[in-house]
Amino acid sequence: MSDQTAQPDGSTFSRRGLLRAAGASAAVLGGGGLLDACSSSIKGASSSSTSSSGSGGTQDIVIGFIHPLTGALADFGTSDTWILKKIAETSQYKNGFKVGGKTYKVTIKSYDTQSDPNTAGNLASQAILTDKVDMLLTSSTPETVNPVATKAEALGVPTICGNVPWQSWYANLGGNPTPGKSTFKPKSVSMYFLGVNDLCNAFIPMWNKIHTQLGTDKTVGCTFPNDSDGNAFRAAWPLFAGPAGYKLIDPPAYTDGLTNYSSMINLFKSNNCDFFTNVPLPPDFNVMWKQAAQLGFKPKLATVAKVLLFPSDVKALGNLVVNVATDSWWVPGMPWKSSLTGETCAQIANDFEADTGQQWVQSLSNYSLFEAAYAAFTSVSDPHDKAEVSDALFKVNIQALAGNLDWTSSKNPAPGVVDTPCVGVQWKPNSKWGYSQEVVDNTLMPNVPLTGTLEPTNK
Repeated sequence: MSDQTAQPDGSTFSRRGLLRAAGASAAVLGGGGLLDACSSSIKGASSSSTSSSGSGGTQDIVIGFIHPLTGALADFGTSDTWILKKIAETSQYKNGFKVGGKTYKVTIKSYDTQSDPNTAGNLASQAILTDKVDMLLTSSTPETVNPVATKAEALGVPTICGNVPWQSWYANLGGNPTPGKSTFKPKSVSMYFLGVNDLCNAFIPMWNKIHTQLGTDKTVGCTFPNDSDGNAFRAAWPLFAGPAGYKLIDPPAYTDGLTNYSSMINLFKSNNCDFFTNVPLPPDFNVMWKQAAQLGFKPKLATVAKVLLFPSDVKALGNLVVNVATDSWWVPGMPWKSSLTGETCAQIANDFEADTGQQWVQSLSNYSLFEAAYAAFTSVSDPHDKAEVSDALFKVNIQALAGNLDWTSSKNPAPGVVDTPCVGVQWKPNSKWGYSQEVVDNTLMPNVPLTGTLEPTNK
């Protein structure tokens, strides 16, 4: 197909522009290259314009990847297109999966949720019912992952999820994330990522260090929205902050998209909140943090979740981000290697920067969705038997780019969940990129080297 497509009125439009607008692509791996893709009836979805079969007449393995490439959560998908290219170059995906004595080509279909939960659920339905995927992969916040996981579990389609706090994911499926009560076992969906417990256990050591340095009030201002993440944080934080001696000032939950945070900010000021934590949508934090500066709320240490995770977030706030702390679930200094190629985290980060001219991002960990998919498919006799592949998901045990992904471990907090820890980081000035994410606390991962010194956000 040519890059220019004629319209009934005689005009033309760019085919590349169509793909960008749809935010979608389809790739066939295992002997093929990128295929043309056309927008489907669901905006944000893609479908291959051709079909192919593998060796000996075997039907392709079709994997759907549902993720946000546009909209408020687009930063989470910054590296996904590059990851797809990187995965296509691995021998496993390039040459096809060997399953049950046969070799199967692999087609990956990419679906852009446009950061909308309803679209995510609709795309999952299309991928399963129309595009007939053998497996779904999905990543990046509950707004994306939970609707997909719900649909996949109901329809019995093997699905691997990433980049979603495990408590909100598990509760969404009907499980109880309370320690000791997490007995519900999903039938078809699994996930790997950190939990609210990891964030609490990463933030509190940083609070303690600043408290020791400055003799602070151990009072924490919280802004938790009325959404899946916000509700999970509100429920979990008292279990960790109280025993550590911290008092939480937690205003009523707010609705995503709020534009005036002055009442919360004034409440924090009146209660001498020397610490601050949150879990908002990135655009909401941008508004809130600017208002905090205008109203003179200057916590000694701000520890934020779900925001300031990516360089584009930082550029929007400029110097207001200096020494704001957050978590990082993936950094180049982590000691993991790709199970597909043996490349290290540092090599993957360097390749991303060299290929794209962009600063590395922690969502490069989405690479491991494809590692886990390969491990599951190559352990079964029939890759199109969804029940067999679903069962295989819970037996995957690999050392991957995102860490040790062992779904068989008795140490997992809940069935289907692999809890991957994080490090504490702060954004600091950097001569090359403007600002860089530096590891300032490795309490949860002592094998990750520090690259910076923890400093107060405000003195």
